[in-house]
Amino acid sequence: MVRRRRVLLWIAGVVGLLSAASAGFLMWEVRTVQSNLAAAEVATDRLQTEMDRHRRPSAEALDHIREHAAAARSAASTPVWGIAERLPLMGPPLRSARGLSVAADDMATGVLPEAVRLHRMLASGRLVHRGRVDLAQLADATDLLGNVRRELTGIETHLRGLPGSTVVTRLDVARQRVSDRVTRLSDAVVEAESTARLLGPVLGASGPRTYFLAFQNNAEARGTGGLVGTFGMLTADRGRITLHGFASDDTLPRTSTPVADFGPAFDHRYGAAESAQGLANSNLSAHFPYAAQIWVGLWQRHTGQRLDGAIATDPAGLARIIKATGPVRLPDGKQLTAENTVEFTESTLYASYSNVERKRFLVQVAQSVAAALLHRPEAMPLVHALRQNVEDGRIRVWSADPSTESALRRSGLAGEIPERRGPFAYLVVNNSAGNKMDYYLQRSLSYELGPCQDGTRSSVVRIRLKNAAPVAGLPALVTLRSDDPHGSNPLGSTSVWLSLYASSGARFTGGTLDGRRLLLSSTEERGHPVLGAQVELLPGQTREVVIRLLEPVSDRPPVVPVQPLARPQTTKVHIQPCAN
Repeated sequence: MVRRRRVLLWIAGVVGLLSAASAGFLMWEVRTVQSNLAAAEVATDRLQTEMDRHRRPSAEALDHIREHAAAARSAASTPVWGIAERLPLMGPPLRSARGLSVAADDMATGVLPEAVRLHRMLASGRLVHRGRVDLAQLADATDLLGNVRRELTGIETHLRGLPGSTVVTRLDVARQRVSDRVTRLSDAVVEAESTARLLGPVLGASGPRTYFLAFQNNAEARGTGGLVGTFGMLTADRGRITLHGFASDDTLPRTSTPVADFGPAFDHRYGAAESAQGLANSNLSAHFPYAAQIWVGLWQRHTGQRLDGAIATDPAGLARIIKATGPVRLPDGKQLTAENTVEFTESTLYASYSNVERKRFLVQVAQSVAAALLHRPEAMPLVHALRQNVEDGRIRVWSADPSTESALRRSGLAGEIPERRGPFAYLVVNNSAGNKMDYYLQRSLSYELGPCQDGTRSSVVRIRLKNAAPVAGLPALVTLRSDDPHGSNPLGSTSVWLSLYASSGARFTGGTLDGRRLLLSSTEERGHPVLGAQVELLPGQTREVVIRLLEPVSDRPPVVPVQPLARPQTTKVHIQPCAN
């Protein structure tokens, strides 16, 4: 009996010792996973910084990421770890930690090497050289993006399968942070791959393509950004790009009949302004495909030439391109830089030139920037600039080919007003004064989605517009009031046509201007009710328009597009959750 008890005590002691050893070993493994994942994240951030600054990614940084990610995965794959994962309390955090180590290792071995290869390809200078895009290199880059997309899809699926909540808050936060980062990267890669795939057709892979190239002047606001003051042609033939035929807006005459038919809703809203008959009011609508088809129609009516599409940019977009190409020397010896382009083209020129001279000079500006773009490009900075311009609406493309246009929509280049349901608030202003005062226009929008009841929710959109122009010293070309030939308005004042594109199915329940009741016009465009009013702005004046709506309840996230003007819009969205 005594002997049996000693044996049992000895066995219990051995088991206890083994358990303590296993627990100690497990704790060591946990610390190993934690430290290696942290080191891999630091090395990944360093690698990303190198690529963001257009530096050649170091092999050392990539090796460090691989080394630490592999060590974390190895530490989380031991038999002791596997047994502990089956325990009730320890299981969820250990499964989550192992899942993070697997995701990190998959990123290090499957995603980052391909991303580095792509970066080196773009930095080599072979993709874009002397006005030609190497379509074979573009195809290779597209394939690389496809590989990265597939790897990221697998990682996303893996992360979604991990425990959503564990007893370790720090681990849950880390898992969510990694998941969010992978999702953002995946979204960016999908967009980049989609854009790369459509570049072949756009760049004339199967034959020449010629596009109307519009330069919009945001100093005189229009729905898509600004008045088309200068335009030209872009021809792409099997990757070879030529920019030619630059001219000012007054060389494209107004037509006696519309060159496009977009239906009764468009005619009701823009017909009185003869939007489809002349360049000046061709882009009152914020829906870019309307403007593009009008430009192409005007050109065909004037010359008989059928174009394949249209492209638009503006001074802010040009400034980013100049940042990629380096300063551009103009014919008079001045230099355009990334810092001075917007102010120079939208403000300074008006004090130095007559209207005719200014238009002629802007044509020279367009020609000079085009020459720099075609003959001094560095692919990485240029790709970065173009990506920013797409995100901000500073570059838009329309194609007459339906399949290409469909791809443009998916890539975010089409500039559409989306026909969608769900919360939506889009502030659009058009200059009504015929002046160039919108360089000084400041905008803010607050979208407050209120409580829900019986399938609807009450919402409020607060819009503030400020005329930030100086009270004196502006040239007459800037301050003129074409809408006020007798000069009854104060010098430096302006007038804008304000439009709010609201949620599909929304009903207007009231509006005020500076606290006083405001009657707004109500029309429809692309399935959205559009509420409009004329707003007069004195120098230095800020005015507030408040629009109250009753909207259909939707679980879709709010969409608040921003019109690309000279100065950025301040946007805030406040959501009061609906009860289940």
